[in-house]
Amino acid sequence: MFASMLSRFRASTSTMIDIIVPVYNAPDDVARCIASVLRHTEDDHYRLILINDASTDPAVTNVLKKFEREPQIVFLHNEKNMGFTATANRGLQLSKNDVVLLNSDTEVSKGWLAALRRCAESDAGIGTITPFSNNAEICSYPEFCVNTPWPESCDTEPVRAALARAAIPSYPEIPTGVGFCFFIRRKLINVIGVFDMAFGAGYGEENDFCMRAQKAGFKNVLCDDAFVVHTGGRSFVERKTEQSARNMPLLMARHPEYEDKVLHYIALDPVKPIREMAILEEMKAQYPEHGVLHILHGDGGGTESYARQLMAHSPKDWRHYLAIADGDVWRIEFYAQHEKNVSILTLVRQPGESWSAFIGSIYAMFAITLIHVHNIFGSHKGIIETLPKLGIPYGYTVHDLSFGCPTITFLDPKTRYCGGQTDDTVCARCLVQQPGFAHIDITHWRAQHRMLVADARFVIAPSQWAAEMFKQYFPDVEVMVIAHGTSGEQRTPRGLSVIYLSGDDVPTVAVLGAVGPDKGARRLERLVELAREQEANIRFVLIGYLDKERGPWQSDDSRFLITNRYDPRDMAMLFKYYRARVVLYPSAGPETFSYTLSEAWRAGLPAFVPPIGALAERMKAYPAGWIMSEEEWQSEEKMLERLLNLISDQAENELAQKAMLASRAPQMSLSEMAAQTFAIYTQTMEAYPATIKAIPPFSGRRIRDGLGYRPWHAIQRVDEPLLLRVIRFCVRLKKTPFGKALYGLVPRSLINMLLNRI
Repeated sequence: MFASMLSRFRASTSTMIDIIVPVYNAPDDVARCIASVLRHTEDDHYRLILINDASTDPAVTNVLKKFEREPQIVFLHNEKNMGFTATANRGLQLSKNDVVLLNSDTEVSKGWLAALRRCAESDAGIGTITPFSNNAEICSYPEFCVNTPWPESCDTEPVRAALARAAIPSYPEIPTGVGFCFFIRRKLINVIGVFDMAFGAGYGEENDFCMRAQKAGFKNVLCDDAFVVHTGGRSFVERKTEQSARNMPLLMARHPEYEDKVLHYIALDPVKPIREMAILEEMKAQYPEHGVLHILHGDGGGTESYARQLMAHSPKDWRHYLAIADGDVWRIEFYAQHEKNVSILTLVRQPGESWSAFIGSIYAMFAITLIHVHNIFGSHKGIIETLPKLGIPYGYTVHDLSFGCPTITFLDPKTRYCGGQTDDTVCARCLVQQPGFAHIDITHWRAQHRMLVADARFVIAPSQWAAEMFKQYFPDVEVMVIAHGTSGEQRTPRGLSVIYLSGDDVPTVAVLGAVGPDKGARRLERLVELAREQEANIRFVLIGYLDKERGPWQSDDSRFLITNRYDPRDMAMLFKYYRARVVLYPSAGPETFSYTLSEAWRAGLPAFVPPIGALAERMKAYPAGWIMSEEEWQSEEKMLERLLNLISDQAENELAQKAMLASRAPQMSLSEMAAQTFAIYTQTMEAYPATIKAIPPFSGRRIRDGLGYRPWHAIQRVDEPLLLRVIRFCVRLKKTPFGKALYGLVPRSLINMLLNRI
């Protein structure tokens, strides 16, 4: 019987692949492995070679007997335990075909062998192939060098299908294969031989093999459209620590360049874009009905904060993509449930590519069901011409009134608030006197935006004032009011950077945010000068920055300080340190909401606001501060006079009462804002399903390269990335006190990879 089995083993065809599985104990793993190979290997040109390495568990024999009638299986048995490397070599030497060395603690997925075969056939220079796995070090998916536990009942198909849909395939070169599932070309075995028995029972032998393959001119590659589950070395687990400690020095002695290659590869993680493409496909398949594309400019600020807050407080069954448009270049961020970092895809509209094709392909690629427009001025022409014609439901949030007035600020040539003029003739005369807007035909401007908002399925404004002002320009549009949500999170800063403040008793007036002309930059400067001329007992601290001065900065007389950017969570501490009594809004133009007012109130400080826009509306609704009179707003002298009264000792009781009101001000939470907004999303998609014609998505190569893919090659001279140098330094010095401290900074997944594989 043995002779006949050996005869079957040696029989070969040019297309035959032998799958060699060394077996040692772990009968449940063995049963799952065999069953998965028989179930998911559709290619008839294979044999499954099971080599029982003298297992001590009698259940293994029972498992093997269950499959003895399978025609594709050949059974071999070692008379004594030889260890993994010798058992694998026995199979490699008896076979005459290409082989796949498969661990018994694996579970293959549909089409796995066909994928490996296609990979091998793509390039005669490929020597070894490793598929993606949940537990395969540098070939791990979804996280690099991380073992993602795989429940026994979990279906492999969703992951396999996602990898297959995402793959070009690329078959990227890798520094070393991983032995859990290891395709080896027969030609390579004929050139360099089998595993080196100097590595004993196992661990490091496949790394040595891959180094020898590279030196013989062969490549080790990742099969990026195949997936094999690996539960993690249970059959040889008791030998792992001993063998890895013994074999690492041997491997380094044989191949001194190995460490550099692996560390360089880890530092670059060149396959990350390929994983990201597959993760994108997984997300689309998991939540097919809820894909939202957020479009905004790249200037940051409150608009971007709002969009990110919506995404952060989204129900779990929604997918979100943040498109930051800058002309023909769109940077699209998406958030994967597996990766710790945001994925960033950069797409560039090609010469001759229409906007409809470009934006339509984004829709198709991400399976978008709704577009939420936050700001269109990054790619104004393309968006305004395309969205009404594309057939995708979209909505708009009124972050500013730019659709009605291109100045956004409603300031005339003399920087005075126009009150929201709607007469095209009056507005044309105003714009022609302002160099930045003289070229704009206001009638055409408003007509374009009227067409855009007419087809919008929802329009949201953050305040009643913004809604009413928007309707002055677009009276036929229904506008819903949802206030911007804010976080109540505060923190106790450690090492908070501040400007030294003397221990005097000069009361402070705070101004918040990025302050340009519309938010009163010049008025603030005049207030400071007036206070200096009058020798008034007042100090101004801008917690933020000025258009002409970023900071940190302070005047020689310490009457005016500029802190630069700040974290809103530090606001209470900053107010306390700078001894602020009131927050001033010297704005020349109106606000549609004002995040900074929310921040001031949450930190318990009252505000002094102009009689226009959402600031006045919010103060009227909840009087945690004061509204300027028209005279005070128009005159810096009167404004300063009122400020001095507000911070005087005589007003101490009133100030305390307003501060108490501020700390108790009712505000929309982020979760409440998100809940109301997502209710509108749902209603919109139910009422207006997408009617877009079939538009092909971008090619896989364009997506992959847009995610930053750059192929890695084993034979190359490159400058070492800093991370590579740090990791190597830490590994080499980990036994010294200094080295231990640095070693603790290296991610644990990378440490484990180095300890086990180098």
